[in-house]
Amino acid sequence: DWARQARDTVVAAAEPWRRMSDDEIWGLMFGPTITRSWMVWSNGFCPACRQSVPMYNWIVDAVNLPWKVRCPHCSEVFPKNDFNRFYLSGLDEHGIFDSARADRSLLYNAEHPEPSDPLHMFGVDDGEGYFDGENRWRFVGAYLIYGQWKQLILGGLKNLAAAYLATGDRTYAHKAAILLDRIADVYPSFDFVSQALVYEQRLGSNGYVSIWHDACEETRELALVYDAIFPGLDGDEELVSFLSAKARQYGLSAPKASGADILRNIENGIFRDALRNQHKISSNYPRTPIAVATMMAVLDWEGAREEVYKVFDEMLPRATAVDGVTGEKGLQNYSAFVIQGLAEMLGYFGRAMPGFIPDILRRYPRLRETYRFHIDTWCLGAYYPPSGDSGWLVARAPVYVGVVFDKGYPSSPGTAASWIMRPSAYEFLWQLYEATGDADYVRILYSANGGRTEGLPNDFFCADPQGFQDRVAQVIAQHGAELHLPSVNKQQWCLAILRSGRGENERAVWLDYDAGGGHGHLDAMNLGLFAHGLDLLPDFGYPPVQFGGWGSPRAVWYHITASHNTVLIDRASQQVAQGATRLWGDGECVQFIEAAAPAAYSAQQYSRTVALVDVSETDFYAADIFRVVGGSEHTKFVQGPPGKVAVEGLSLAPAGDFGHGALLRDLRLDSTARPGWSADFAVEDIRGYLPAGRQVRMRYTDMTNQA
Repeated sequence: DWARQARDTVVAAAEPWRRMSDDEIWGLMFGPTITRSWMVWSNGFCPACRQSVPMYNWIVDAVNLPWKVRCPHCSEVFPKNDFNRFYLSGLDEHGIFDSARADRSLLYNAEHPEPSDPLHMFGVDDGEGYFDGENRWRFVGAYLIYGQWKQLILGGLKNLAAAYLATGDRTYAHKAAILLDRIADVYPSFDFVSQALVYEQRLGSNGYVSIWHDACEETRELALVYDAIFPGLDGDEELVSFLSAKARQYGLSAPKASGADILRNIENGIFRDALRNQHKISSNYPRTPIAVATMMAVLDWEGAREEVYKVFDEMLPRATAVDGVTGEKGLQNYSAFVIQGLAEMLGYFGRAMPGFIPDILRRYPRLRETYRFHIDTWCLGAYYPPSGDSGWLVARAPVYVGVVFDKGYPSSPGTAASWIMRPSAYEFLWQLYEATGDADYVRILYSANGGRTEGLPNDFFCADPQGFQDRVAQVIAQHGAELHLPSVNKQQWCLAILRSGRGENERAVWLDYDAGGGHGHLDAMNLGLFAHGLDLLPDFGYPPVQFGGWGSPRAVWYHITASHNTVLIDRASQQVAQGATRLWGDGECVQFIEAAAPAAYSAQQYSRTVALVDVSETDFYAADIFRVVGGSEHTKFVQGPPGKVAVEGLSLAPAGDFGHGALLRDLRLDSTARPGWSADFAVEDIRGYLPAGRQVRMRYTDMTNQA
């Protein structure tokens, strides 16, 4: 029954493309002649209701509303002209849009067709945006990426491939092949760096249709789609007849006289072009080698196997070099994305080669650390330290992020295709358990499935789901379902976590003791605290880049030292620096760490000693000693949780702004404060995590002398 439900869901998801004629499928792909934009307007607003619509907030539904984007506030759609008619009027002899050929008499607001109407040109976009005399909205340029490309083309291909896998109906493979062949005709001509905008600028970002990081994943996904439908193309003479006619009609250079010609065009135009131009798919390491290995395997599985293993030999030592991971910051974002992609790739190769996962673990034993990393750094089963570009203010991460879990059999078309095609993360973790004997992998997969075995392993290709469920149940019965993690110090990654307590009384103090690195912040000696189910010393999380990009003041604020719970010297931000552990203790009621990073300020001393001390099962305190020698002014930040703060022992008066890029205003100062003053935080549970009526308080007491 569950398999039938999954099949029916992917068939329903693919139905819009199955209904299209071959001509309509072929016509979905566009050329590179319209300026593409990564956002309609990164810090923009709706020209109709004037409410803020930044970054990716415009609603795109290309299947039901082609060539339009919708305001999330007033539901007005843009552009107001019939861009599809304008687009078709401008197709040249090769089927590519040429604005010089297009009928500009079609450029008017279809809701106000009279030229005398003041709104006749309101919201009109000719492909280069709607300009009101002051501002520009790139409705069509953004739609091309998020609607036509990602939804109609890539989404269509994935749905068609999944439907073919689930049914064996060659109609789906036929439709997908038409679209792949048309993509191959034009894919080499796409070059994001010269053709597209990010934050309303040409920022020198590589890519194909999309920017580099998405282009890498999209090209890999195209290879997987091609691999999935390949068996359904053999002997499809109707495909050859249709595409050869299109080649003659539009003067295409690649021959289409046989099935072999079509396969060659797809392979050369997409995959070999990407292998020759890897700068266009250069992404966060090791996403590019993963894409390369995937394409090589799909192109020539038997002949390329040795070359694929060479990619592994080069990739895996670097990908696992820093405590089992790459060392890139952004703990629950970029750091996790890397190993999520790696797990998926290993899962695909594991499907193709029985015994592959145990073999790869033997060849690269450090992989055993890789998928433990995000177990060891998960706190309270709810949080990851927001180190680097990661997470949201006081928000939880309720699921282990080292892999991507497809939860339950797909109930919506939007998740069906990826669920059918992607290897099961649950099976991958089980294979890690079998290879290592580490029951935490089973606890993680069991937890991610809602603390039950029903539905496991959520894999359409699993030969014996019931047997898998029984084996998981046996491990849970023997070892228990609860994770009991000790204090941990990832010395290469420079992150220590001190833990105590159980259940709802679990607490964790964390110390990030380096500065900078890929997607890292200038935050050496940044201190955090999770307790009573809340984040009590929060970091801001992922920078708000919608306000003008990564270099805007609000985004930069998230990176600089003043936005973190650490010490500034002379109000300046730190330099990129590696830290080191000087002391480590893990006792029954006291855990402690001392770490130093003097290079962060070229200081004589820049170190922090933190101890987590248990008072009872429910109560505890953290002792924090920060030693600084160097500079003339030291500013310690203790930025507590949202809520009201009451201070004792201070006489506060208004002070000036902090300055140096710090977005701090309305400051109060006591320049003669004596040791022993305190601040009491009545925490506001802004995310609604606590039971109704429960109140958490945190007290900070300062003992600093002579400062």
